[in-house]
Amino acid sequence: MKTDVFIATENYQKTSELVNELIATAYGVEMAVITGRAGRGKPTAAERIYATNPGTVYVLYQEGWSYIELLREITFRLCGTRPRYRQTCFEMVANELAAKRRVIMIDEADRMNLRCLNGVRNIHDICRVPVLMIGEEALASHLEAERRLISRVRASIAFAAVSQADVVVFFSQALGQKLTPDYAARLIKHAGGDFRRVLTGAVRAERIMRASGIDTITDAVINAVVKI
Repeated sequence: MKTDVFIATENYQKTSELVNELIATAYGVEMAVITGRAGRGKPTAAERIYATNPGTVYVLYQEGWSYIELLREITFRLCGTRPRYRQTCFEMVANELAAKRRVIMIDEADRMNLRCLNGVRNIHDICRVPVLMIGEEALASHLEAERRLISRVRASIAFAAVSQADVVVFFSQALGQKLTPDYAARLIKHAGGDFRRVLTGAVRAERIMRASGIDTITDAVINAVVKI
C-alpha cells in the first residue's frame, strides 16, 4: 500500500485554505480553531500542511505541560533550541517571527489549561503571529469560557466525518482498488466516519489479498475487514 496517500477530504482543503489566509492577511485577530472528534484526521491534515507549507510550525501539546514547557517547545520548533528561561524563549520567538511570518499550529490544544491558553494568546498579541489551535470538541467550550480568548478567534472549522467518496478515492490511490458502491458503503459504515479506521481497513484488506493470492477486493475481503 502506498503510505504517502492522504484522504483529500473537504476538511483538509478548508484547513489548508485557512492557513494560507492566516499567512497572507493580518487583521490583528489572528487566532483560528479546528475541532472534531478523535479519528477525523486532524493531526494528519496538520502534519501534511506542515510538511508542504514552509509558512507553518507544528507543535504537539503533551498532557500536563506547563506554559513554560509549551513555550520551550514552540521556541525549539522555530529556533532549534529550548532555552531555560521564559523571557529568553519569548524574545527568541518574537525575533524569529518578526523576521518571517508563520502560522503556529498547536495540536491537542483541548488538553491545555487556561494558563497555557492565555500564554498562547500573549504570543499571538505581542508577536502578532497567527495561531491555529487544533483539538477535540471540548476546545471550543474552553475558549468560549474566556472572553479574552474567544474574541480573538477569527475563524473555526469543525471536521466532518470521512465520506463514502473519501473511502473510494483512498482505496483507489493507496491500493489501486476500485470499490463498488456497496463495498464503499459497508466500509464507511464500519469506519463510522473515522479516518483511522479507513486506514486500518485498507491495511487489513491488503494483507488479506496478499495472503490469499488475489489482486482484487472481493466480498470475502470486505467481510473480513468489517467484522473486526
